[in-house]
Amino acid sequence: MQGQRKVLTLWLIQLHRCPLCHQAITKETGWNIHHIVERVKGGSDELSNLVLLHPNCHRQLHLI
Repeated sequence: MQGQRKVLTLWLIQLHRCPLCHQAITKETGWNIHHIVERVKGGSDELSNLVLLHPNCHRQLHLI
């Protein structure tokens, strides 16, 4: 339940939009949780370090 609450909170904070492409995040588009600062680099699972991204946007971000 905690994971679902986190996703819902992020979705609401982001006004239902992907911060990269600015398109709506829906059940149909899907989403990934992205750590702004990677956990291996000391990032946490706190909301302030997380964003919801479309799966394709998430892949593109990691190609940069």
